[in-house]
Amino acid sequence: MTESETIAAAINQIDEKKEKLKKAFDDLQEHRSLLSPSFSLSWSEIDSHFSSLQSSLSNRFRLLQSASPLEHDSHKIDTAEARTSPEEETTVVQPELRMLCEKNDGIGLRKYLIDRWDDDSPLNLELSAAIRYSTDPASMVLDAIEGSYHQTPSSRKSVDVRRVFVLLMEVLIEINTNIKIDVVRERAKKLSYDWKTKIGAKPFEALLFLHLVAAFELGSEFSSEELSDYVFMICKYKQATSVCNKIGLDRERVGNLIKKLLDSSKPILAVRFMYECGMTDGFQPIAVLKSYIKELRAAAYRICVEDNYSLKSQNEATDKEVSALKAVIKIIKDQNLESEFCDEKLEERVEELEKQKALRKRNAANPQQESQQKARKRTRNGNGTQPPPALSQQQQVSRPDAVLTPGLQLNPFGLVNSALGGGVVPYMNPLAGLYGPAAAPPSVYYGQQNGFLLPGQYHPAYYSQ
Repeated sequence: MTESETIAAAINQIDEKKEKLKKAFDDLQEHRSLLSPSFSLSWSEIDSHFSSLQSSLSNRFRLLQSASPLEHDSHKIDTAEARTSPEEETTVVQPELRMLCEKNDGIGLRKYLIDRWDDDSPLNLELSAAIRYSTDPASMVLDAIEGSYHQTPSSRKSVDVRRVFVLLMEVLIEINTNIKIDVVRERAKKLSYDWKTKIGAKPFEALLFLHLVAAFELGSEFSSEELSDYVFMICKYKQATSVCNKIGLDRERVGNLIKKLLDSSKPILAVRFMYECGMTDGFQPIAVLKSYIKELRAAAYRICVEDNYSLKSQNEATDKEVSALKAVIKIIKDQNLESEFCDEKLEERVEELEKQKALRKRNAANPQQESQQKARKRTRNGNGTQPPPALSQQQQVSRPDAVLTPGLQLNPFGLVNSALGGGVVPYMNPLAGLYGPAAAPPSVYYGQQNGFLLPGQYHPAYYSQ
């Protein structure tokens, strides 16, 4: 017997040994009067502990098998089913949840999840570990999601049942179970037609529908153009790329989807699809991001100019640029692209913008009372009128001709830091250092996606013609 066979045999004996332990525990309980009063351990606690150990050992053994296949086919386990994160290996599955999955009780599972739903602490890991105890997870999940999802939950708290359904189908997709029973697929197909009629212009309904298509392998039942349109509708959701990869869209269709995202001025989402859908060979994601970064400051400058550098416009420009830069930083870190963006110093730019906004806020909260009092005490001139007060530093900088005033210097972030002694206007002409002070900024358009839109003329360079 090989080492792998020995381990498999030992794991198979766990349930039998646990039964013997249960019998010993019951015998011990018969002599409870002889035990210490501090002994309060219950069998459910012991069972939960050993079930957790059993799950962890089984998952680790599957990983071992996937890395080094066994000699006998009867002991092979699908590598996809063996994919388990370190968090899942240590996840404790509640006995009630495990029992529901072992019994393939989809209706009970749905009620269990609704009653315990917490938006701040979803049950992803625990459900992912528990569903592996089911002998027919596809049928169980289908039982759980069939019927109306607009029904009132049994618990008193308000729960969007659709989110519970999405979680169930996400877990089913994750374990990559093969839907081999025709009756299950037919039930899922009928349900998908019903859910499709409810989509309209509602992105979350489209998200729900696409999860059903992905989980039960129904991509061939619908046109690829239709499915692609639904993916575009849900592109802002984190699950968009995973369902896109599971619904059977070919590379050409996914490429057209990415082009549509670029042409709709959604470069961050487009880059995400390029990487997570394996389409980087047909596009230039680095060029997309770098061009987008250059446009952000020009867009912020435009916002300030349109409102004559008012405090409100400066704060609005800062908020939008910071939000967009943080989205860029996130995708750079997610895809390990830091080496490509060393010169941009994006995090320093974000920090500088946030400091300038905080300084503007402090200045606005503390008006220059002292200067106003001095102005009232000034000696009146010969006509008996008081001379006009001097322009404030911010007013001086806000004038268009102030850009050309000798002594003004722009730091790498476009911020005034010279003899003005603290004048805060972060959005002077960002092109002055490149094309001269008289150069006009390019046309920049503003929209909802991360605050800034790219001009259409930049898009053709992002992908192969």
